[in-house]
Amino acid sequence: MDQEDLLVELCKAGDQVAQVEIYRKYFRQVYNSCLRIVNNTADAEDLMQNSFIDAFNKVKHYRGPSSFAGWLKRIAINNSIDFLAKRRLQTDHLDAAMELCDESSIAEESDIEYQVEQVKKAMSMLNDDYRIILSLSLFEGYDHEEIGQILSLSQANVRTRYSRARQSLIQCYRQLQHKKTTVPEINGWGKK
Repeated sequence: MDQEDLLVELCKAGDQVAQVEIYRKYFRQVYNSCLRIVNNTADAEDLMQNSFIDAFNKVKHYRGPSSFAGWLKRIAINNSIDFLAKRRLQTDHLDAAMELCDESSIAEESDIEYQVEQVKKAMSMLNDDYRIILSLSLFEGYDHEEIGQILSLSQANVRTRYSRARQSLIQCYRQLQHKKTTVPEINGWGKK
């Protein structure tokens, strides 16, 4: 039995020290998964905490063979998606998120940092559905079949949404790049 299995068994027995150790081991991964989906640090922190509470309450149902980390992240992703669905019903409008680096450009480190920031801004401009599909695929590593199971969609629907999300992200990124190259007019300066 490896250390993770031992910690899980101790959590099943209600050992709070083991729960703290599990939390320390995985809180960053869970937080990042939530953040990529909800695009808000405060909401991501709340969802992370709630996901750990849910996991510890449901740990007796964990059977493996998948990793505990994967099981825990799945809880966090489902909580994040549920949170967005509830928020969408309450607010009746979609949020935007995510960014994309231009694959054709080769840049220095400062340019790469700038591009990463631009990709994040572009991601934030996407609607929730697109951001979720891209986050699950690009950041969480789920394939189309797994995404379909998580979101209750057919694989064909996932492929279509993924393609549209990718195109939308590229458009948002290009808009941001266009804004970067546009020189503002100040007292006649910047006119061509």
